[in-house]
Amino acid sequence: MPIPKTRAELTDLVTTTFEKLRTDLDDAGPEAGDLPCVDDWSVKDLLAVRAWWTERVVDWIEAGRAGEHPVTPAAGYGWSETPRLNADIVAAAREESFEEIRERLEAAYRRVLSTIDALDDRELLDTGVFEWAGKWPLARWISINTARQYTTARTHIRRALREHPSGG
Repeated sequence: MPIPKTRAELTDLVTTTFEKLRTDLDDAGPEAGDLPCVDDWSVKDLLAVRAWWTERVVDWIEAGRAGEHPVTPAAGYGWSETPRLNADIVAAAREESFEEIRERLEAAYRRVLSTIDALDDRELLDTGVFEWAGKWPLARWISINTARQYTTARTHIRRALREHPSGG
C-alpha cells in the first residue's frame, strides 16, 4: 500500500479502507466478534487493537501540535515490542463488548478524519515538522496506523468468516 502523497489521497485511502471494513463487519453481524481470527485473538480482539492504534496516532499528532513529544508507541514499550503491546491492548479490552469496541473504532475513525482536516498541508505532508515523527510525514503515520491496519483486519476477518461460516 503506497504512502499517500496528497491530502485527497490520504482521505480517500482512509475512508475507502474503513468503509470496506465497516461493510464486512455489518454483514457479519455482532456474532462475528467471538470468531477466532488471528493467532489467539477473536475478531473483537483484533478490532480492539485496530481501535487503539487509530486512537494513538491522533493522540500523537495532537500532542505534537501542542508542542509536546509523545512517547511512541506507548510508555514502557519500544517499537520492537509491539507484539507485547498488542497483547496488553487485547487484555485491557477484555471487559468491553464487541459493540463497544466497534463504537471506539468508529469514533477513532471520525477523529482521524477531523485531524486530517485540521492539519495544514505542511503539517500533513512534509517531513521534520514534528520531532516525534522522525523522517516520516504525518500522512505516512496516519496511513500505516489506519488504512493499512483496516486492510489487514479485513483480510483476517474475511478468512475467519470463511473458516467459521456458522459463527464459531
